[in-house]
Amino acid sequence: MKKNINNLLILMLLSVISIYAQGMNSGGMGFLFPDTLAQFTLSGKVTVDTSLPMPTYFLDINGDSKNEYNLNFGPFWYTPDNSTAVRPNNGDQVTVLGGQMNSSMNMNGLPMIIVYEINGLLWRDPFDPAWNNFGSNTHIMGHHAGNCNGYAFGASGTTTQNVTLTGIALVDTTYFMNHYYLDENNDNKPDYFLNFGPWWYESSTGAKRPNNGDNVTIVGGKLQATNGLNVVIVYQINGLVWRDPALIGKYFGGGWMRKNNSNDKISNPYDEKDFMMMGSGWNMGGMMSDSMFARMLELNPHNMPNGKGQNIFKGYEMSIFNSNGLNGMMQNGGCGGMMNFGSSANIQFHFDEKQIQAYHIDKNSLRVKYWDNRNNQWTPISGAVINQASNTITFSNGQIASYYILTSENVTAVEENSAVPTGYSLEQNYPNPFNPSTIIQFTIIEDGMFKLVVYNVLGQEIFTLINNQLKQGVHKVKFDASRLASGVYVYKLIGTNINISKKMLLAK
Repeated sequence: MKKNINNLLILMLLSVISIYAQGMNSGGMGFLFPDTLAQFTLSGKVTVDTSLPMPTYFLDINGDSKNEYNLNFGPFWYTPDNSTAVRPNNGDQVTVLGGQMNSSMNMNGLPMIIVYEINGLLWRDPFDPAWNNFGSNTHIMGHHAGNCNGYAFGASGTTTQNVTLTGIALVDTTYFMNHYYLDENNDNKPDYFLNFGPWWYESSTGAKRPNNGDNVTIVGGKLQATNGLNVVIVYQINGLVWRDPALIGKYFGGGWMRKNNSNDKISNPYDEKDFMMMGSGWNMGGMMSDSMFARMLELNPHNMPNGKGQNIFKGYEMSIFNSNGLNGMMQNGGCGGMMNFGSSANIQFHFDEKQIQAYHIDKNSLRVKYWDNRNNQWTPISGAVINQASNTITFSNGQIASYYILTSENVTAVEENSAVPTGYSLEQNYPNPFNPSTIIQFTIIEDGMFKLVVYNVLGQEIFTLINNQLKQGVHKVKFDASRLASGVYVYKLIGTNINISKKMLLAK
């Protein structure tokens, strides 16, 4: 009986934490633009409250025996799989790097810090695109930290085992995209990592991602992890098809380019409309290997190397391995290489309407660019064909680059006073992060005097963008921060019946 009560208390507490963290997500999709958290490095003494089944961590930074912050290390069962970092003990002196949650999410009246590093060791990478977790976690912090591990892998060790599993869903919402786990033996600890794919992926069958604490039955492909938990690629949930396993295939979207074959096709394992088709003669008359293994993976835009200053809403990593398992794109030990072939590859990238809306993209100014490691710059691809009806961009080229991005030079236009508004709102600026300018959009429901002000993190007013009489409706203003240093800034809309603020990140 006592064990059952403790289990119930743990599940209740997990639900509370989930509710607090769920406020970080956009529209309940399990997706968040990472700039919404200001990043800080803090040092101090840790207090651990063990009066609840799940320990709660606090930090005293000024030595006055009063706690200034609540430290969020994620669910009580979380441990890093690529680091020796451990949770602190009561009384430990620590230095943590983390993101501060919005004040409306604070617990115990203290600001909450989502911990990324502790004492210089990785705790978690908040930008990790979990849908690429195919059993190997060597990519953790790879792109965000500027290290070149990459996400792609060769053909070895990628065989799945079909499994049917039943248990309780555990949802970690303290990442920027929800991470899903399965507790099979009812001990309130994860036994498997559930890979549902990118935040924007939805099944056409009505199947939904689970909530924390849901009883679920999963049919999927199990991968033996190199470290950490085994991964299950979800095919069905509670009897409903989540995705067709045929697209993943034996090599998770990757495939072999063979000497005498034409149109060998390599696809993004979560979107068959993303693909590369190699024509015959690619091996330059036998000067290259008779067969090579290729992979196309979609990346979280915030994990793209060298992505600063680009309004990225989709990113891809292309990898081509020779018969010895070496990635030809990783030239001289660095990221972003290119390979030349004897024939052109036909490449198509597909984008989803949800991605267009989430990043406020103007389809009329879409561009596809590749990373040119010779000049260290993003270069537009000339001759790319954009089909707005099918949401695709296609092109042909005999030179394949490691990294491609889909970007837009403009954000979607908004007609001021285009409709009668139903409530006040202040939108997230876009693009964000930005360099050097961004658009701020807001809605007011009555005529009146309004101010739109920009502050630094110390609360000092640095710009007044609007301070005049406005009519009801939707308004937007361009903010040029070319004279400011990189960092987090706050913008606030002030009126008789409104006082709303949001954060934005200038990344030069």
